[in-house]
Amino acid sequence: MDRAAKMEETPRLEDYLEAIYQLVQEKGYASIIELSDRLEVKPPTVSAMVSRLAKGGYLEHEPYRGMRLTKKGESVALSVVARHSTIFEFLSLIGVDRETAYQDAEGIEHHVQPKTLRSISALVKHMKENPDVLKKLNE
Repeated sequence: MDRAAKMEETPRLEDYLEAIYQLVQEKGYASIIELSDRLEVKPPTVSAMVSRLAKGGYLEHEPYRGMRLTKKGESVALSVVARHSTIFEFLSLIGVDRETAYQDAEGIEHHVQPKTLRSISALVKHMKENPDVLKKLNE
């Protein structure tokens, strides 16, 4: 097995894939400059990571033209987006302000176990279906 096939999906790698996915959804494309701005990282650093992601099979990159996620990259990105969304929604429901909930979800999304996420998701669903639970919580 070559080194690229063993590339570990780190929180930073996930952040890049999530940002690329979001940029493509918002603008129809993702470029090194757009990604640099979104992640607040210098373009040479972004270029290096994009190269790693391409070698790892997560995206296809055409210099000066942009990039697109492969099925593998999109799968990881969608997983991160779903985790973020569930955690953000949970934190918002329990009264955490939007900015804090967003920032906390950014950190938690990379470390939450699937079993825990399923439990949080079930709790969110229950809270939305039973607004009286939320009312009691916020009293």
